[in-house]
Amino acid sequence: MTTLTLVKKTSFTVASLATTMLLSICTPVRAFMFGTAGIQFDEDTNINFTFDQSHGAYQSSLWVAQAQSGNTGYTNIARLFYETKPSDNGSANDWQGSFGNAVTSENRSITQTFKFLQDQTYALLLWSDSGTGQPLEQYASSSTFMNSPKWFAANTQYRRDDCLVAGCQQAVFGDFNLDYNSRDSFTSVNGGKGPEQYSLLTMAQLAQGTKISFDDAGGGNDVDFQDFTLSAQLAPKPVNGLAFRNFTVSAQSVPEAVPGPVPEPVPGPVPEPVPEPVPEPVTVFGTMLGLGAVAAARRKKKRGQQR
Repeated sequence: MTTLTLVKKTSFTVASLATTMLLSICTPVRAFMFGTAGIQFDEDTNINFTFDQSHGAYQSSLWVAQAQSGNTGYTNIARLFYETKPSDNGSANDWQGSFGNAVTSENRSITQTFKFLQDQTYALLLWSDSGTGQPLEQYASSSTFMNSPKWFAANTQYRRDDCLVAGCQQAVFGDFNLDYNSRDSFTSVNGGKGPEQYSLLTMAQLAQGTKISFDDAGGGNDVDFQDFTLSAQLAPKPVNGLAFRNFTVSAQSVPEAVPGPVPEPVPGPVPEPVPEPVPEPVTVFGTMLGLGAVAAARRKKKRGQQR
């Protein structure tokens, strides 16, 4: 796997340094975040990423990058999806790319699961080849602060001079709309809501499943956020070593229990009288002898009294 480190520049102007310090002071430390401020969880968490579609003439790949100590650099650690060619069919449908045609993954699955480690900071990086044959020529980060001249990618032609010190937002998160057949801006397509209103996700949104979409900074950085779209969902936690999928049961799908009549008790079978045991012949004969001896003794006593 190719490893590429993204490094923060160490030389700043006074204005850049002041802005960076101000942002650091004003940004609260959060145990959980998933959006343009970065990706971080307060426990090891698996997220399922499912590819949707790509657009634009760039040939791109989407990576998970992990921050180094002190956020002084980021390193690519996992490639989620990548394009094997710029599109399915040339410029048709705005250079649309679909999974299994122009887009694939390491294991050829449309859904990739990545484990984010506790308290580590991550970003999603969309790397693009703008036609030079160099797949890691330039990037657009899900973390806005990385899309500024403060950062550079060693051994690439990456240059990002069109964004201010704070960076440019190149990714949107949440329940937004995209119109691939329209030239309207992202804000117009979303009823006046700009990309800044789609800058972070809640844990509830991740549990339900939500969208992420990038602008690859091509076309003069038109920020239409249509260049690489996927969904993200919290993976179910294993129970006793087994993973169960989330499911929802509608209240109407479960019939209400209605008490019915109490059934009458059913009488059981009446037991037959138990016959008395028949004495054995030896026992009967012995009894008869005993009775005879008693009778003879009584007769002898009676004769004695008469004399």
